Amino acid sequence: MKYQLTKDFSFEAAHRLLKNYSGKCSNNHGHSYQVKLHIEGNSLDNKDMLIDFTETKQLKTWIDQTLDHVTILWKEDPMIESLKSFGNKVLVTEKNPTAEHIAELILAKAEALFNNEYIHVYCVEINETCTSAAKVFAK
Repeated sequence: MKYQLTKDFSFEAAHRLLKNYSGKCSNNHGHSYQVKLHIEGNSLDNKDMLIDFTETKQLKTWIDQTLDHVTILWKEDPMIESLKSFGNKVLVTEKNPTAEHIAELILAKAEALFNNEYIHVYCVEINETCTSAAKVFAK
């Protein structure tokens, strides 16, 4: 058998897109992000669980500390130093801080936390609005 579970998380963050981008999202703006983590495996543990949902709190803790109420900016954004000088939390990214890239960051952390010989992270989906989402799949 194959099993899959989903755990939902949320966080609030601002970002803007500057790298090769000229649309309205080049203005600093915020979202109420909704994240879906999908984990799968072929067998259950001795508690008859794929993974205990309480174990996923590790990812929620990371999201809260790293992404919640921060401004996410591309490494070449001139706004970085200004925000930091006012004591704002800034997460500097190697890529444009698109929904796709933020999902990649969450996927990488989830894989580090949860992948083992029995289970693996299947994908991460992130909604930045109620009508727009990006999904990134593990390799």
